[in-house]
Amino acid sequence: MLAETNCEHVTTKRFKAKLSPYLHYFDKCGKAVRVHHGRSSDKVRLGDLVTIPDSDLHHVMDCEAALAISHAIEDIAGEVRSGELVATFQNFKNFLPYKKRYMSLAEDLDAVRVWGCGTVPKNCGKIDFVQTEEERLKRYWLVLFDSEETRAVLLCKQVNRATDFADKKFIGFYSFNPYLVQSIRWRFNLLSSGLSRVISHWEKSFPFPDLKMRDLERYIKQSDVIDVQSVV
Repeated sequence: MLAETNCEHVTTKRFKAKLSPYLHYFDKCGKAVRVHHGRSSDKVRLGDLVTIPDSDLHHVMDCEAALAISHAIEDIAGEVRSGELVATFQNFKNFLPYKKRYMSLAEDLDAVRVWGCGTVPKNCGKIDFVQTEEERLKRYWLVLFDSEETRAVLLCKQVNRATDFADKKFIGFYSFNPYLVQSIRWRFNLLSSGLSRVISHWEKSFPFPDLKMRDLERYIKQSDVIDVQSVV
């Protein structure tokens, strides 16, 4: 983890306050599994099941955990009311349930950019849509907020082949470090060029640990979840 800045410390406290209501809202708390490297080898090991992981560490998350973090970042953007918000949706049809939410954010923010494939939604106010059919980009889940004083990002990659949203599993991290957020924002904006080499460079810049699905499923199926209050 990079040395914590003052704005990072303030954003972390704000994030925890925004996250808590979403964890209680879901029928079951979003689950995440810690991922770390062993000291004596490069093999990835899976750790304890947690409700929401620590920032700046790679974790495997189900869709509910990733969605809770995404909504908390969006709420921070709505509270700050300036800056840029970037979000990816594997297909624009997945964006439609959140259309009003993002239109409201776009009224106050400097820019709201939504990535996806398929038919671009109509009548969405000030939202900028970036259309892509690149299969590699469809695997990523990104929600990034960048303003003068507050920065936050969630970056995940789907690790299984599930098509139903509820069955999808992601490996990734979230962070409030301004240097990391701005680096991801700059590099991700280059992807709009659609060049294959640019996309390959992006994937090399933010590599995710390789996981065996049989090891992953063994932990994801666990039913014991740490109390939300012990995390937030």
